[in-house]
Amino acid sequence: MKVENFNCYCGRKKIFEQVALQFEDGQLNFILGEKQSGKSRILDCLADIDRIRGENFIGFPEPFEIAYLAECDQFSAELTVLEIIEFVKQLQGTAKDYLPDVIGDLLPNKFGALSLRQRKLLLVFLNTIVEKELYLFDEPERDVDLACTQEMFGWFRELTELDKTVIVTTHKLDNIHDVDNVNYIKSSQEIIVDTFLKVKSRMAF
Repeated sequence: MKVENFNCYCGRKKIFEQVALQFEDGQLNFILGEKQSGKSRILDCLADIDRIRGENFIGFPEPFEIAYLAECDQFSAELTVLEIIEFVKQLQGTAKDYLPDVIGDLLPNKFGALSLRQRKLLLVFLNTIVEKELYLFDEPERDVDLACTQEMFGWFRELTELDKTVIVTTHKLDNIHDVDNVNYIKSSQEIIVDTFLKVKSRMAF
């Protein structure tokens, strides 16, 4: 999957000008950049939430085949974790059918009673169990500790073992492996695409 000649605006401000991105199928891919560098807007475009994705988006599945977890996604505070999981399973096919202990322990709790860390873990988990072709996660590491992010990235890598493609935005380096495909936002006019091992030598931070 790749994007060619990508231009993006926020109001009158140009965020990206004639840049290219590339994502390896069946692998964990990263969009790496500083805060407010336009990472979330790229995911919005990949997911085609505005229904304006052009022919320069090559090889991407239809929007209904994409699982997209944005930063602000939530559920009703009164639903229990068990009810939410059962609802998602009924609504979508599931890519995997087991509950990790960290999620199983939350089943009787209401969503509104969960801590910020627990909510993030649940939301990420829910988006990894649905049967889709492409999985997008916007800053999943935000507001959680390293142990939680390691749990999440374990789920992401399990998806790639099922030949699923995963794209994650981040400004952190903790969970990127040297062999992972990285789209590094160096500037509004330059995105470096390579393995993390090679990208590191050209990073500005």
